[in-house]
Amino acid sequence: MSSILTKTLHAVAVLTCLWLSVPQLVRHVDWTGYTAFTAEVTGGRRIEPADMALLAPVLDRTRVAPCDVLRNTPLVTLHLYANDLLARQAGVNPLLTADDEALRAQRVAARAVLEDALACSPLDGNLWLSLAIMSRALGDDAATTAHYLAMSAEYTPHEGWIARRRDQLF
Repeated sequence: MSSILTKTLHAVAVLTCLWLSVPQLVRHVDWTGYTAFTAEVTGGRRIEPADMALLAPVLDRTRVAPCDVLRNTPLVTLHLYANDLLARQAGVNPLLTADDEALRAQRVAARAVLEDALACSPLDGNLWLSLAIMSRALGDDAATTAHYLAMSAEYTPHEGWIARRRDQLF
């Protein structure tokens, strides 16, 4: 009798562990794929309009991502890439304002993700620069954009690639 009870308890324990672990494993595998995808994007090896379909599951998130997700996943980069793809499809400069509604909606979503990421890492000068770029692209007032740019310069005044990018774009 005790062996049946022991086996049943072991089975319940194993099923409970699987029930808790499988969704996490699936998310991990998804983000691993997106991380490799992001490496291609940031390396300049990929700019394909068809990628919007691949990005849909990430872009459709409406809830605030926790800090560990924002720090350990390429969520911000994927939103910025979607902005570039939609601007390219609309035939407009991804850094300047545009009348395209889909592009504007994506920019608003990207800004929200950037703001969430900055709430987690307020000393990240690259995030501040990205927010300044998005602010200008959304047509925010010049003082707001200048504030974001000043925050970028304050937190990464001499970091090579960020300073060069800041000087080129503003």
